[in-house]
Amino acid sequence: MKNWIKLNQVPYLFAAVCLGLFSLIAFQISWLTQSRQLIEEQFDQKVSLALGSALSDFNTAYSMELEFDEFSEILETEDNAIIDLDRSQVTPAQLADLEESLHGYMTCYGIDQDYKIDILDNIVNADSIGCSYACSLNTLNGCCSSYAIGVSFDSKDQYLFDKMKFMILSSILIFLLLSGISFFILWALIKQKRITENNIDFFNNTAHELKTPLTNISLALNLLTRRHKEIKQDKYVDIIKRENSKLAEQVERVLFLSKMENGEYLLKLESINLKEVIKEVVANMQMIIEGNNGTIEFDFPNEDYMVMGDKYHLSNVFKNLIDNALKYCDCDPKINISLNTTEEGIKVLFSDNGIGISKGDQVHIFEKFQRVNTGDIKDAKGFGIGLSYVKTVVEMHKGMIKVLSEINKGSQFEVYIPNT
Repeated sequence: MKNWIKLNQVPYLFAAVCLGLFSLIAFQISWLTQSRQLIEEQFDQKVSLALGSALSDFNTAYSMELEFDEFSEILETEDNAIIDLDRSQVTPAQLADLEESLHGYMTCYGIDQDYKIDILDNIVNADSIGCSYACSLNTLNGCCSSYAIGVSFDSKDQYLFDKMKFMILSSILIFLLLSGISFFILWALIKQKRITENNIDFFNNTAHELKTPLTNISLALNLLTRRHKEIKQDKYVDIIKRENSKLAEQVERVLFLSKMENGEYLLKLESINLKEVIKEVVANMQMIIEGNNGTIEFDFPNEDYMVMGDKYHLSNVFKNLIDNALKYCDCDPKINISLNTTEEGIKVLFSDNGIGISKGDQVHIFEKFQRVNTGDIKDAKGFGIGLSYVKTVVEMHKGMIKVLSEINKGSQFEVYIPNT
């Protein structure tokens, strides 16, 4: 519960989602722009190759010797590919052959855009009349005047769009899909979080309402036993007292976790001896241990294990771990408690011979309201907040807890508490 996104964090999550989508848009635009430039360069190269190949065929047809370097040299202009040739004046019949040859090469290179061919007085004039591609020709009769043949397209946009339409369409679909999924998840998260918080508020309010009658029952029972001392040892009075105490402890745990999540609780730190705290907890639970035919062994070296901690809550931690070892056992419980000093601080190890915890359940046992599969153990009771409470208290002491367990081979809970 503690790791869930709170409602006041939703605006930040929304901003993060928007930032991610805007980043995706920017990346897609950059990718499409670079792709357009690459396709346009390929288009220019194809036109230049088609024009060069057509002129080469033109020269070959009219028995003109042509050095490859003469027509392959590209003179760059702003968006033109210009091939310089030294040739004679072109007749209409020759121009028609050149157009036919050029059309064949354009088709071969996959260029099906409309274009037109013009004979220019000078190659310098190619840009001024809108010819995108041009190459120069000299007269067939050996005159010195220079002519140019120019190829112009109405627009390259249709060609570029045809080549990029799949990329554009896929980019739009991916963006819409990711946007829809992101906002659906965000909406579902907000809705689920509101439902969860309403449930938690109801549960906490119920716990508060239960606290008052439980306190009154305890006070009334104490007054009753004082006035009628003969019933003090009555077994039914003992049952009422014990069950009232159990329920009061559960209510206190719920309220404690609620205060912890809201940042309203501070530990009452003092110097305590963990060895003495554990022994005191075991002594207070002696009747419960004997009622379950359980035995507890201590492995405590002859030294003190002093830490700065909250005695009340650490006592509840140890009590909860012992109580779980007693409940989740299908035979006579045997519990071993040991203390050791490590680099991290003091390690308290609780080992038992219980039914064990599966690997899948070990991932969730420290979450609030989670209950493990107890198999044939039918009388295991609780709200599923015990180990969540344990983990919260240990982490408040800047420590940590971990579990090592196998099914039918018992469990080991290792609690580390810093000694500084």
